[in-house]
Amino acid sequence: MKLQRFNQSAAWCAMAILLLSFNAPFTNASTRVNFTGNLIGNPPCDITGDNDPIMVDFDEVGITKIDGVNYMQNFSLRVTCGDDLGNDVRLYLGYTGMEARSFDNNAVLTNRDGLAIRLYYQGQVVAPDDANIPIVMSSGGSAVIPLSAVPVRDPAVDLLEGDFYATGTVEIRYP
Repeated sequence: MKLQRFNQSAAWCAMAILLLSFNAPFTNASTRVNFTGNLIGNPPCDITGDNDPIMVDFDEVGITKIDGVNYMQNFSLRVTCGDDLGNDVRLYLGYTGMEARSFDNNAVLTNRDGLAIRLYYQGQVVAPDDANIPIVMSSGGSAVIPLSAVPVRDPAVDLLEGDFYATGTVEIRYP
């Protein structure tokens, strides 16, 4: 009951302040702003790798040697767009996947509890769901994107032997 009266009093006070502020004199200045541009059709871009589907094989990985550096695998993606995209166009790289939030926000989970894969572009971590890594498209509408992937582990989990896999989707955003 007291809370209801308090809420009603607060609402009346807020309304009184708003009404009083409308009576205050205003001075203003204005200017016209023109927005212009040129609409073009976005050319389709293709992403390809050394194999299709793109596979990064870590082969045999020693459980006790997983440290976020050992077993790093380099691979590259080729982005090819139509000539309409132009030269020196800024692209943005990102990828999505199930994040290993419990132990590494910068990695995607594998099917093994406590194991994840971290992705790098030119030494910079590409965090899942962060599509803001800039890449400049070269002339001719193509770019080669060097990437690295490395296994990381949750130190609180005892990893078990066996095969592992993870899946992520690489995205290239362009104008």
